[in-house]
Amino acid sequence: MENNKPAEITPEENSQTIFSGDEFSIQGYDKHIRQARNALFIAAGILLLNAIIIFSQYPFDIEIMWLDYLLWIIYIGGFIALGLWTKKKPYFAIIGGLILMGLFILINAIIDPKTIISGIIFKIAVIVFLFKGMKDAKAAQEMKEQLEQK
Repeated sequence: MENNKPAEITPEENSQTIFSGDEFSIQGYDKHIRQARNALFIAAGILLLNAIIIFSQYPFDIEIMWLDYLLWIIYIGGFIALGLWTKKKPYFAIIGGLILMGLFILINAIIDPKTIISGIIFKIAVIVFLFKGMKDAKAAQEMKEQLEQK
């Protein structure tokens, strides 16, 4: 006759889930993360537009112009890369976006203190959207990592 004893459940089996890492959805968290991602892309677009306007006004014979171009390329490329990275690691990408925005504000303030006030609405909006997305991004990223470990 068969053994009618109930099977023992070990802690490893008890922590299993019916979901896999591939099926993970950040639904419920995605609104603020999507807004943060869009803020990163919008920041890159506005900076690109700003760079085009600024560089169209400069004469091209300035010796250190390459340094200015390099800084703007790093800013714009950084925001685009971070925006793309929000698909994989949203929390770290948003933290990186806040750091990059802080560096942008700081370096521009050192070069020309008037830039602290100029574009203040743009700077505040980007920072607010990044902060709003940070909490949800952390929760979503932790959930996704837990599912991938199983």
